Amino acid sequence: MKYAAFLGLIAAGAAIAYVLSTYRRESFVPEFLDQGNVMKTASNMKSSYAQETNHFKPTPMENTPIDGTPTPFRVNMFNSYMN
Repeated sequence: MKYAAFLGLIAAGAAIAYVLSTYRRESFVPEFLDQGNVMKTASNMKSSYAQETNHFKPTPMENTPIDGTPTPFRVNMFNSYMN
């Protein structure tokens, strides 16, 4: 009976290991992934020179004078002004 607590601890550890080993997570389903990049790569497979980008092309706008004092800060490609 001297080692009963130690044996109980080992039994509890074995029970926890058994429960964790029998618990299965939901299996991985690749159909749920976005395959857009894979399809784009496959479509450009034959041409090593075809290049695509998601670069932001700004819409053209009228260049009107901006009210305010220019600051040294920029937001993306635009200068910031302080009123």
